[in-house]
Amino acid sequence: MIAGMTSRDPGKPLPFSHYDRRQYPTLSVEEGYALWSRAYLGEDRFDLDLLGSSAVLGPTLEGASVLDLACGTGRIGRWLRARGAGAVTGVDRSGEMLRHAEALGVYARLAPGDITATGLPSGSMDGCVCSMALCHVPDLGAFFAECARVLVPGGFLAVVDYHPYFLLQGIPTHFPHPDTGAQVAIENVVHALSAVHREARARGFVVEELLERFVDEEWVSAQPGYAKHLGYPVTYAVTATLGR
Repeated sequence: MIAGMTSRDPGKPLPFSHYDRRQYPTLSVEEGYALWSRAYLGEDRFDLDLLGSSAVLGPTLEGASVLDLACGTGRIGRWLRARGAGAVTGVDRSGEMLRHAEALGVYARLAPGDITATGLPSGSMDGCVCSMALCHVPDLGAFFAECARVLVPGGFLAVVDYHPYFLLQGIPTHFPHPDTGAQVAIENVVHALSAVHREARARGFVVEELLERFVDEEWVSAQPGYAKHLGYPVTYAVTATLGR
């Protein structure tokens, strides 16, 4: 057996603190996003490129009822509506983020809640989308179980998150403090892609696509600070359908 691995779960990443190279002050998800909501913009290159290139999402969004998990300020909800989605429901743990999302006017419903326990009716959604939030969820099984519960049979799921390679480089979810400008981190969890695939299948999903977003020349041209990441994967997307 290779040193450092166990027969119980070979190759499972260690807690993020083991990889953390930045050592920024770290806040909980609730504290971090409440603070970040004061200046949150988001980076569309992380997720919208991947969602837009999905062959699964393209033909299924028109008129669909979609649950935007960890909706934040509403970027993804706005994207979904622009591409023909019908009623979009947003759920987020941060009341501050929800207030920003409400101002966009794109959601049929917004509710506070955890993405592993939304409280929404079973079988009430045609699709679920979760962007840049799985890295804050310790229990993958609970997440996929909740998605399976709220979806109709055959419903779709799209998950976009930080690539494990990126997190394993020790780069946490972080942002400049709106008052001081000093960098602040939010608690992260590293999930291997194999674990995402395994837990999705275990909850009845058929994984259709695995897409990866690499930092390219266009990204570096727009944001020179990413030059050190040129050519490396930063995010991934998994799309799946719930077995009938």
